[in-house]
Amino acid sequence: MPVVSVDEFLASKLDYLVVGGGTSGLVVAARLTENPDCVVGVIEAGEYHETDPTVNLPGMAGHNIFNPKYDWRFTTVPQKYVNDRKVFQSRGKGLGGSSLLNILAFVRPSKDELDSFEELGNPGWNWKSLLEYMKRSERLEAPVLSPVEAKLLAVSPDSSLHGTDGPITKSFPMTHLTEVHAKTLDSLESFGVQRNLDNSGGNTVGSILCPTCVDTKTATRSYSASAFYAPNAQRPNFLVLTEAYATKIHLKEVDGGLKCATGVDIIKDGSTFTIHAAKEVILSAGSLQTPQLLELSGIGDRRILDATGIDTVIDLPGVGENLQDHANVPTIVEVDKNVESLEILNDPVQLKKHQDLYNQQKGIFASSPGSLLAFLPAKAFGNESDVQRWVSQASMAITPEIFASTHPTVKRGIEKQYDIMRRWIDNPEHSMGQLLYMNGHFPIPGLTSDPNKRYMTLLCAYTHPISRGTVHIASKDPTEPPSIQQNYLSNPTDLDVLAKLVSFTMRLYKTKPISGLVIGPATPKLDDDQLNDEDTLHSYVRDTLGTVHHPVGSASMLPLEDGGVVDSNLLVYGTTNLRVVDCSIIPLEISSNIQTLAYAIGEKAADIIKGL
Repeated sequence: MPVVSVDEFLASKLDYLVVGGGTSGLVVAARLTENPDCVVGVIEAGEYHETDPTVNLPGMAGHNIFNPKYDWRFTTVPQKYVNDRKVFQSRGKGLGGSSLLNILAFVRPSKDELDSFEELGNPGWNWKSLLEYMKRSERLEAPVLSPVEAKLLAVSPDSSLHGTDGPITKSFPMTHLTEVHAKTLDSLESFGVQRNLDNSGGNTVGSILCPTCVDTKTATRSYSASAFYAPNAQRPNFLVLTEAYATKIHLKEVDGGLKCATGVDIIKDGSTFTIHAAKEVILSAGSLQTPQLLELSGIGDRRILDATGIDTVIDLPGVGENLQDHANVPTIVEVDKNVESLEILNDPVQLKKHQDLYNQQKGIFASSPGSLLAFLPAKAFGNESDVQRWVSQASMAITPEIFASTHPTVKRGIEKQYDIMRRWIDNPEHSMGQLLYMNGHFPIPGLTSDPNKRYMTLLCAYTHPISRGTVHIASKDPTEPPSIQQNYLSNPTDLDVLAKLVSFTMRLYKTKPISGLVIGPATPKLDDDQLNDEDTLHSYVRDTLGTVHHPVGSASMLPLEDGGVVDSNLLVYGTTNLRVVDCSIIPLEISSNIQTLAYAIGEKAADIIKGL
């Protein structure tokens, strides 16, 4: 049904209640309601931005970050290893969750990364299984190119690896590619980073034309709300209630001492209501709010709950632990004035031109602002000594202060993750760093761009963070934001990887053929000596670090004895019918954007619930 009133929602007899109408939540709801006898309700704290051009236009991707209408606007607590700065944490607010807010990249993890989930104790969670669920969620629109063009742009998708009839449209940003794209690819090859014409088959290393979630026929964002909800909104068994904020899950004891979820309290229009579910409650609030709602409901580490005055219903120490995220630092250069970067839109004539082009599904507004990603193995930007040091530092012994109060079961699980990561760091078939291209000047607080100049940005990010953080309730007040402690750069490897990536990237800008377009640096403005000085680079990283918005792990799918929160059927330990279906279950950060996996999690969860 279309979005309903609270009275209609309360009057319905729900089989399943999904808390959070985000990327994964709408997937599982849509798949469950394929059975007309199954009634599913979705509660979402944000609005439905169905016809909002700032959401739908690909060229405006990123425009709504920081806007409280679309973004929860969380921040971390002061980060000790990042000059005590509070680091912004963007999370999508509205039907579609972060899929309405992200910058459209639709890139898959590697085979080994997904196989690691099974190695960590989750039967059936592996590359073979998850590849089929990723394919189920998508529909490929492959570009029509000659072999020469395909090689030049780094794109030639293998049709057997991609979905053909799924709800999410996967395409490539062809409507506004500048000369920067191919020249950067060529310069990367000078450093041994080769083009990867399709990194969707389990090997992600190399540089690519970035697949995006854009429907080229309509030139609009393809996301969870537009693809999984809108086409199914007329189903009478698919109910959605927006602007309803969940505050507590109700649990009752059943045979064997287990707990059964019976419903959820919500705040809607200033009033409190309880929504009941006959079969299951499915928690899909995301990596920062799923742990919060579990703890508000009495599920979590007894020490955390006692400190905030909440009665412990299930003592589950892994809740809110093992938080991982990708972080980046910017490099920006001024480029030749003939490059059509986003700055051309400051010219009213160019703005009108691209508005008109959009009506033909062409131009800047019809495409993602980023066309290129490069996944770099450690030895592409670090020497042998660096790499071996990074391997040795994948250990809790390096940062004992971070884990001083961590529960022993959680520590056991993290050490098993480090065992796997040590194999990856020194493996040329695994990335340790990533470059993310933006066609213009990436916004940085305190740094002003010249609207009459042209720019390109390469964000430098680590792909496998060794630092671990936490997210917990700050108080028993459900409207207070969670306390997010990412511990960015607490492990020295993360700091050093970013520093080495910055040095690598500034050398890349000076390498032909991209050097022919580069006029000079905007940031960092460092000479050759400074680019080789560890202290200078480390200082720059601490000053400019930001998130790539890929938090995972805070409700990890792991064995209970390894700090797990959910089992391989996504059931919260100690419960019979409370599941978590979002990226908080990912036990070990993947190298790619997490969006493709978020859809796969929703798809697989639906099959698990159906008993398939």
